Amino acid sequence: MINYENALAEIQTIFGQHSLNEKPSGIANLQNYIGTQYHFYALKNPTVQAIFKKGFTFSNETMAAQMELYTLLWNQSNCYEIMYLSLMYLTVFSKKNKGLIAHETAKNFLPKIDNWAHSDFLSSIIGRNMVFDETTIYNDLKILNKSTNLWERRTSLVPLVYHLKNKKYTLNETDFIQLINPLINDKEYFVQKAIGWLLREFGLRFPNELLQFLYKNAPQISSVAFASATEKISIHDKEQLKKIRADFKKLKI
Repeated sequence: MINYENALAEIQTIFGQHSLNEKPSGIANLQNYIGTQYHFYALKNPTVQAIFKKGFTFSNETMAAQMELYTLLWNQSNCYEIMYLSLMYLTVFSKKNKGLIAHETAKNFLPKIDNWAHSDFLSSIIGRNMVFDETTIYNDLKILNKSTNLWERRTSLVPLVYHLKNKKYTLNETDFIQLINPLINDKEYFVQKAIGWLLREFGLRFPNELLQFLYKNAPQISSVAFASATEKISIHDKEQLKKIRADFKKLKI
């Protein structure tokens, strides 16, 4: 077993040293941009990735021991970059432990999500793992879809974006729509953003079904979701949908 306190101190020392030399990101307040309450060293992702790639004194320990450590770091640390390290190791772990072992580990990371960056990273891991147990993971997404936690609702959608990119999915168009429909009026910006992304990717695989969905739901789709969902459709259809939305708004006045 890796000593948690020693490992944490090593990481904090390395991060602290790099933070002294890190050039500004160009974003005035990186913490606000990410939207997290966690502590920031203000290290850019490439810097954290380089540190991870270089490794630590415990990097030669067994994968199980390292995954146990990184899970502890995720659960006990309140540092954005340290938590990001945990997600990076979870990616490595998932590639070696395909299927439910990796998925169950990933699920345990969900309760501490409080920002879009961690959320999307974790969703990419879950989504790429879906091909190994599509039914079980899809059923878990259906549970998350009903959550009162906005990040869990977002995580019910974003993994499917990555799953569709894999092209080995066996889900049909109804399976995707069943997760989008309950959230179409969700008030949270990041949930609406996820709806738009998923519809855009959905349309690349099911173009006719996307258009049917958009024409049916044009008046109630949020502007955030609509912008992303219509990126790849024809100019003609986009203009027609905009007209439907504009006419509906006039009726409401």
